[in-house]
Order: sequence, then C-alpha cells, then structure tokens
Amino acid sequence: MRETSQSTFPILAKDARNILVILPSWVGDACMATPVLRHLAQHRPGARIAVFGRANLRPLMDGLPWVNSFQAGAMRGAKAIGEVRRIRAERFDAVLLLPNSFRSAAFARLSGIAHRAGTDRDGRGWLLNHGFAQEKSLQSAAAAYASLASWWTGSPLTDQHIELRVTEQDRSAAEILLPELPVKAHEAHRDLILLNPGANREDKRWPADHFVQAARALSLARPAGDPPRPIAVNGGPSEAALCAEIAKKSGGIDLCARGVMLGSLKAILQRTALLVTNDTGPRHIAAALDTPTIALFGPTDCRWTPTDYPHERRIISEPFLTEDRVADDHAALCTIDRISVGDVLHAAHTLHQSLVTHERSKISR
Repeated sequence: MRETSQSTFPILAKDARNILVILPSWVGDACMATPVLRHLAQHRPGARIAVFGRANLRPLMDGLPWVNSFQAGAMRGAKAIGEVRRIRAERFDAVLLLPNSFRSAAFARLSGIAHRAGTDRDGRGWLLNHGFAQEKSLQSAAAAYASLASWWTGSPLTDQHIELRVTEQDRSAAEILLPELPVKAHEAHRDLILLNPGANREDKRWPADHFVQAARALSLARPAGDPPRPIAVNGGPSEAALCAEIAKKSGGIDLCARGVMLGSLKAILQRTALLVTNDTGPRHIAAALDTPTIALFGPTDCRWTPTDYPHERRIISEPFLTEDRVADDHAALCTIDRISVGDVLHAAHTLHQSLVTHERSKISR
C-alpha cells in the first residue's frame, strides 16, 4: 500500500542503514543535490549512503565524505535491466529519488527496494510507497530537494550551500591540462579568466564574439605591473568548434581540445580569478569552490537555479520583466544577446570591488 503521509515515513528513514539516492541527470542539479547528501549523513550517522547517476557525474561526488559509493549507470534502454539486477544485489533498505521523472520511479520499483520515497507527481505515485506532495512552482531545484529531504528525515534542511571537494587526482589532471601555468599544490593562487560559452541550448549561449571581447578586456584588467591574466575556454565535446573559435580569437587555452573533464574542471575552477558563464553546470561547481562568477541569463529564469553564492553576479537580459512573469515564457523578449560586453565588464568591476572589501574585512577581524 502506498503511504502519502508526511509524518510516518521519517521513522522509516531514521531506521534505514543502507540508503540509495538517485541523482538528477544535469551537472548543475547534481551539484545542488549535495546539501541533501550532507543532511542525510548528519541525520543518519553510520548509515551507508550510495548514489546512483550517470557516469560523468562521478567526479562531482569524488572526495565527498558522506558518499560511500557511486553507482554509475543508466535508467533507460537495454542496459537498465542489468542496472536493476546490480542494484537489487546491493540490498538497499530505502531509496530517495531526487528526479521527478516517471523513469526514475519505475527504476526504483523494479529494483526491489522496500521503501521508495520521492515526489508524488506526474502520474508516478503508484510506483512509490512513500510519496511527498510537492506542488509545481517557481522554485530552485535546491529548494525542492531540501523540502523533500526535510520531510524524508523529519528534520529541517536549512544549510543549502553546495559542497564539492577537489581531490589530488583532480589537481594532477588539471596540471596536465595546463602545463604552461604551473602551480604548486599548496598555493591558493587564482590567475585564470575562465570562459564557459556553451549550454545545452543555442538560445542560452551568449554570442561568441562577446566572449572574445570581454575576455580580452578582463585579461588586461589586472593590478599595475602584473602581466595579463591567462584566458582559458571550457566546454564539452559537442562544443568543440565553439571553444576552438573563442580560444583562437582571444588568445586563450582551449581546454575542450585538451580533454577537460569534470574532475579537472573542479581543480581549474579552484584557481580561477573569474568565471564568465552561461546558465549551465560549471557555475554551480564554481559556487562550491568559492570562484568569483558572472552568470549570464537569457530565456531561462534565474530563479530556477539560484546558488545563494555571494561572489556570483547574475546578469539577466531583461531586468524589467515583472516578477509574475517567467523568462522561459518570454523567449523573444529575453534574448541573451541583449546583454552587452559593457554589462559584463561593469559586473566584473563591481565584483572585484566587493571581493577587495571582503578580504579587507577578514584581515581586520
């Protein structure tokens, strides 16, 4: 029988000793899931917490002290049958589903795990035996995950900051990618201007020539007497041509061509002076690693993915859109090319001033 009470399931969560958490598929959403993992470990010390997700997400979980194992796999196609068998063999007590998809609920049901918890929506409630009633609304994934985890544990999740760890393997991989920019492991030296010009949709991408112009100006905006800051361009395999174009025109290092992965990207972001990025996963990694960031928003509403990170400046293409309207529903009005290079340079200047003030306040304490 399916249980929808929001008071009984936390008792089951408290008793679980072998817990599986199914991660969302997108990099940014997976980053926003880390507060849930931390919360579970704090709520259930001694329990084994495993996560299941796409193989490319493993580097994000590497080094996190609350993740006991990473189960890489797919929930669709012929491979899903083998994944179900493998998960069954692990004999998990409970599974918490962070994705809202029907597929993830079906996968959890087939896995044979006794206690299956997740949001009860989109016709998948019968696949769960503990469904959380959560209305569709304009809220971030982090807030939605926090509500679900608070109900699941019976304890409020109040700390929603993203947390990732950079491993020695990550640092070694980054040094291989950037041999011309050696940094000793013990030095916290931020020297890069990092561009992230890609996105999963063309209309979320700031124009390539804008990235080039901004990068050139930002590289030269350094303390008197210092050499220009090096520029690097990050992207995935599908963004290779875009990264190559911007790297060539800006005189930057093409990390995409050198085979950057999420692990090496973590280490690179840890030494980045400024990240300029579209609304995509690396901005969430940057928030976890205290990397100053300028995030650009066109036809996606920034309220879906707030990071609550003080060193991020969000630039939206239509700042006068009323609060009752969502940018996603007004694509023609919120084209990302409305953001000018001057907007980015101004944001970089104000962010730099804020960082200087922040550092001075730490010294004076």
